[in-house]
Amino acid sequence: MDFRPAPEHGVLIDEPVPAGTPAPTMEMTPGGMSRTAADRLAALTEGGARAAGAMIHLAEGRNMRLIGGHNLPPGFEPMQRVPMTSTLAGLLLRTGFPLVISDVEADDRVPADAPARAVGIRAYAGFPVRDPAGAIVGVCAVMDYRPRHWQPDELAAVDNGAQACTAFVAEQRAREAEHQQRRYLDTMLDSLDTGVVACAADGRLVLVNRSLRERLAMPAEITDLDTWASWLPITTPDGKPVDRSHMPLRRALHGTDIRGTEFALHTPDGRRLMRVNAHPITDHRGSRLGAVAVFHDITEARQAEHLQDMLSRAKDEYLNLVGHELRTPLTIIVSYLELMGDAEPDAPAADLLPMVEAARRGSERLRRLVDALLDLSALDAGQAKLRVADIDLVTVVSGATCAAEEHAQDKNIALTQTTPARLPMRGDPRRLTQLVTALLDNAIIYTPRGGTVSVTVSGTETTATIEVTDTGLGIPDHERPHVFDRFYRGAVATELAIPGTGLGLAVARLIADRHHGTITAGPSGARPGTTMRVELPRDLPAGGNAG
Repeated sequence: MDFRPAPEHGVLIDEPVPAGTPAPTMEMTPGGMSRTAADRLAALTEGGARAAGAMIHLAEGRNMRLIGGHNLPPGFEPMQRVPMTSTLAGLLLRTGFPLVISDVEADDRVPADAPARAVGIRAYAGFPVRDPAGAIVGVCAVMDYRPRHWQPDELAAVDNGAQACTAFVAEQRAREAEHQQRRYLDTMLDSLDTGVVACAADGRLVLVNRSLRERLAMPAEITDLDTWASWLPITTPDGKPVDRSHMPLRRALHGTDIRGTEFALHTPDGRRLMRVNAHPITDHRGSRLGAVAVFHDITEARQAEHLQDMLSRAKDEYLNLVGHELRTPLTIIVSYLELMGDAEPDAPAADLLPMVEAARRGSERLRRLVDALLDLSALDAGQAKLRVADIDLVTVVSGATCAAEEHAQDKNIALTQTTPARLPMRGDPRRLTQLVTALLDNAIIYTPRGGTVSVTVSGTETTATIEVTDTGLGIPDHERPHVFDRFYRGAVATELAIPGTGLGLAVARLIADRHHGTITAGPSGARPGTTMRVELPRDLPAGGNAG
């Protein structure tokens, strides 16, 4: 029987350690894993060696812990921890060989402060416990309280005990590795935003990752597939119930591969659209072990696709509208220029003046349209920087109102203004003038002859308010959400062929937005007409929303 250690493996106690590291110790009180099994193994080893007691120590880092024993000396427990260098196990670890001592008192190898001396141990036989790689990870030892010569069969029993401990260590390491792998997988799955659920062949839920648990606010008592299928708030994308037998995880457990099927989950945070993949789990022989289902949240992706479609349609409509609006004044200009070109060379200038005026009006309409389009583009893209300054809003509104007087007088419309003496605030005076002008132009255009358009300015400590009220045609309730859309023309405007580009209010809304304000359209009260209301913060930071 060869008791020599494998020379290529180091010995625990001889490993170099950094300065200041605590010295290895020997744990004298029982503890560790599988205590009952270790105690039984110690008892069997003791019996095989016909010894008075036995103990098994295994390494924990650089220290050794007593994991089992039988008929241990009563003095061991008060010792708690002792330096490993003073123990018989430490001596074994230093040499790497089995340690057989017939008489502790007579053996010069035994340290003077060895705990074995203190508790009356006289004979000792210890064998190294090795891990699957051959490194020493513990000691299996027997003892007696009288000197004795250990017989070969007794030493063989201790060696067998040490080898049994090696199997025990291998099993323990395998469990630890399995536990670490499971923790790794659990942590990885819990870090995914994708929901994952798995069940065993008998329907027990063996995994529901954090994303799915939290998204569904899943109760802890749901532990099996039947309860899961009954509870899961799932429908088809169009809202139809999903039969329990058609649940993705159940179908996968019955052998069906599911790829890319879409369902709706009704979570506490609202409806979420999911693309689900589910697959059976089998072993190498094809026997079914369970099933797994993976829930990919595609809600935002679907919304983005829908928005992209809407933007694409809106772009096409926008280009069509722009083309139409540009074509109208261009047609007028070209038509009158052609008429002028066809006129007799000696035609009186007076005959040509109406044509020139018509072409001029068409050019002016075209200029306004192009200016509005450029303004919209610049404001949208953030290229139009606000030139924020300390201003008096009353002065800005009064200037725009005076400029609109001529237009109002052409239709015999009374234009009134109610304002405080001053209303200081911060803003871009040119853009705010443009905003008020757009509101006044819109009000005058849609107010019949003889009507009234009134402008009111008011304010609080933090907010400035502009209201433009007319006695015009009014806006139907269903059209109000759209009046600030580009090129939007109400049904009445189309039927009555009321002129306009449909861009003025769109520009006004962008200017209000850039000033961190709001603009709304509502009824003017008991009488017919509309009130456009603009609310602006009085303290806009320098630069405003100039990004």
